[in-house]
Amino acid sequence: MQLLAIILYSKTGDRQVLDFTPGALNVVTGESKTGKSALLEIVESCLGRDTLQMPVGPITSTVSWYAALFQLETGRAFVARPAPKPGKSSTQQAMLAFGADLEPPNYEDLEVNSDTNAVREQLGRRIGIEENLHEAPTGSTRQALEAHIGHAALLCLQRQSEIADPGFLFHRQGEQFMAQTLKDTIPYFLGAVPRDQALKRAQLTAARREARTAETAYQQALQAAQTAQAGLATLWREAFALGMVDSEEQPERTAALAALHQAVTAGPVPAEADPQTAARRSDLERERDTLRARLRSVADERELLLQQDESAGDYAGAVRTQTARLASLNLLNTPPDHNRDHTACALCGSALPEPDPTAAELHRSLLSLQHQLQGVEAARPARRAALTQLDETASELRARIRTVEQTLHSLVSARAVTEQLTDTSRRDFMRGRIHAGLAALPASTDEEVTRLKHLLDTVQARIAALAAELDPNEEREQLTSRLVALSQDMTDWADRLQLEHSGQSVRLDLSRLTVVTDTEQGPAPLFRIGSGENWVGYHVIVHLALHRYFTRQNRPVPRILMLDQPTQVWYRSEVDQQSGTLDDDTDRAAVTRLFRLIHDVASELAPDLQIIVSDHANLDEPWFQESVRHNWRGGRKLIPQAWIE
Repeated sequence: MQLLAIILYSKTGDRQVLDFTPGALNVVTGESKTGKSALLEIVESCLGRDTLQMPVGPITSTVSWYAALFQLETGRAFVARPAPKPGKSSTQQAMLAFGADLEPPNYEDLEVNSDTNAVREQLGRRIGIEENLHEAPTGSTRQALEAHIGHAALLCLQRQSEIADPGFLFHRQGEQFMAQTLKDTIPYFLGAVPRDQALKRAQLTAARREARTAETAYQQALQAAQTAQAGLATLWREAFALGMVDSEEQPERTAALAALHQAVTAGPVPAEADPQTAARRSDLERERDTLRARLRSVADERELLLQQDESAGDYAGAVRTQTARLASLNLLNTPPDHNRDHTACALCGSALPEPDPTAAELHRSLLSLQHQLQGVEAARPARRAALTQLDETASELRARIRTVEQTLHSLVSARAVTEQLTDTSRRDFMRGRIHAGLAALPASTDEEVTRLKHLLDTVQARIAALAAELDPNEEREQLTSRLVALSQDMTDWADRLQLEHSGQSVRLDLSRLTVVTDTEQGPAPLFRIGSGENWVGYHVIVHLALHRYFTRQNRPVPRILMLDQPTQVWYRSEVDQQSGTLDDDTDRAAVTRLFRLIHDVASELAPDLQIIVSDHANLDEPWFQESVRHNWRGGRKLIPQAWIE
């Protein structure tokens, strides 16, 4: 996308058309107060910005529509914005048209047929901005951000107040939340973010949602299966106690269910069931007591292991202390003194009640302590494994105790109800109670649990694969690689412009949104580099390097770079601004270097990059004069005098 024309429509229907040449340097030179700075505001408005930052004066009092004609790869786009209503500074109304050979329409053909959201979406789609989404870090209150052409425009424009600002590098960087927006979107425009990142993020979000659903279903099915197994075990033990099944050992689930269904439908309970019930109830009580005793034993073993682990920890701490004290022997590399009398004090020579230990004896003590410490550490894994095994055994015993107690409770309850019944009624009651228990069992099966577990594993594997493809570390590496490429151009051009610290590495620091030069005294950010000439120069080389990269890598950024008043630090006097020339040879050489660099970059990338510079400068150089598109001197201005009159 490049600019073919800026069109202004007066309130009386007149039209002012300013043509520009694609793929080249376009200079708009002129005196102060001729409307040069307004060109940037018009272009930004036509790229979809709601607010029109137009100075109150002849422009706002005469213009009814602001418009721009853009050249696209596959045709042209015409965007017109009606002037905001009196007292307002913003509007979302717009006119948008596309065509192969569009020309600026007449005033009477202007109509509002769109809004700024549609302008940004339609233009962004046509320059190749794909679906993208920057997710804020976990825990952040920021919303996810999708880059659009309005964000790309921030990299294409430099106001007069911005291009010489040491504190801010990019357009509108000082506005609220805009610095973070730049940090979030620049990686996408540089290509450090995968093209299908937004799609993969959406897939990851959907997969995580599906995983939560699958996890819930699996846990519910698992709990239902465990409940069903416990309930089936209780029913089987009760049926055995009542004499309805012959085997005390419960078979697998399907066979157990079939046997119980057959027992409740096969006919009356045998007459000898009553004495059998009493005997089997006694067996259940003995089994319950045995299980409780085993559980207490397991608890005692676990407590003993924990006490041993604590004692071993205290012992290991003491051994480590002594080992650390003796380890200082390893710092000495002197042979032992075999001839020294270890029974006498080395200082006063008096006899010692106990001889001093030799260095060899101390070393042997150190080795012994280290060996003991290794033994303690080696025992820890076995102790942890034993604790785990005891916990599993205790859990199994508790489940069996619950089953036995539930069976006993059912038998006691049934006996209390059936004591006053006849034998036939009592047997029918017991059979009906078993049948009701079977009907109440959860329907979840082992096959269903296995199926849900497999589904959960599959979703979690997909989440892991997507998360690996969206690895932020990979994105940082890709971004660093691209910033290194930018740094090479910036370093070369800083030398060419003879900026301060030239000859050192110059790089773009995205974390702080500034330029950094790596000096011998350390990194120097832009705000620590003096003079307006350096500030302007570093602003220019950063944006030239970015657009050279965007162009060569075919990134979805408008091929327009607009610079407003880059030579303001040299054109200080009103006389210089009116003439467009400088008397000081040093200043004239610096301005010439700056414009020559801009011209050469535009020529190198022609016809794929358009650079528009609004400035006082009017250099007497053939290449510069060939680049002048509009010279607003001698009464010529953005707004014709006839409109004002």
